Amino acid sequence: MSEKKAKAERRQARSSAPAPKNRPWAWPLLAAGVVAVVAASFVLPGLFKDDTTSAGAQHAMAAGAEPGEGLSAGTAVPAFSETDLLSGRVVSSQSVYRHKTLLFFSEGVMCQACFEQIQGIQEFGAQLKQRGIELVSITPDSSADLRQAAAQYGITTPLISDDDHNMSEAFNTLGRGMHADTPGHAFALIDKGKVLWYRDYWLPPDRKMYVEPTQLLADIPA
Repeated sequence: MSEKKAKAERRQARSSAPAPKNRPWAWPLLAAGVVAVVAASFVLPGLFKDDTTSAGAQHAMAAGAEPGEGLSAGTAVPAFSETDLLSGRVVSSQSVYRHKTLLFFSEGVMCQACFEQIQGIQEFGAQLKQRGIELVSITPDSSADLRQAAAQYGITTPLISDDDHNMSEAFNTLGRGMHADTPGHAFALIDKGKVLWYRDYWLPPDRKMYVEPTQLLADIPA
């Protein structure tokens, strides 16, 4: 067969091929499918988005608090076990169970006022001791950075390096500070496995990164 004749036959085959069929019934089915997907996204939203809420935030929300706003009074203290950077002793939910402990969550070394806060509270150590309260400060810094800051500011009370954010997350302190991955300026008073009091002074209406120690002592319930 000549090349000219072969081309002519291919053109004829293309011209005689059946046109795509119009299927009017397909459009209602397609529309119904779209509606079903949209409806499912409302009924089963977990299938269409990632649940990035932390375990700490979920624990707090179950107790009536919002993500990043700490733990409400009466909430069970989450299990934790850390090491005091200065003494090397273990500070855990079990070791502090039998006495009141004031946990201070802050931004750490990037916040000068936060270490001045620890200094100020230390000056009222006798009053805290009289009330049976021990101060423990938690920052998201590395051990090396925290040791340097402790020496610079003369910190002698327990310090915890929470560079993995485990403790800050467990107490639902992340997400509402000046930075999403650091706490604000939050205090939690715990005793006998319960949160007695929680306040983040960075949240409205306070918006503070330093609280006068006398005011803090007045705010802490007896």
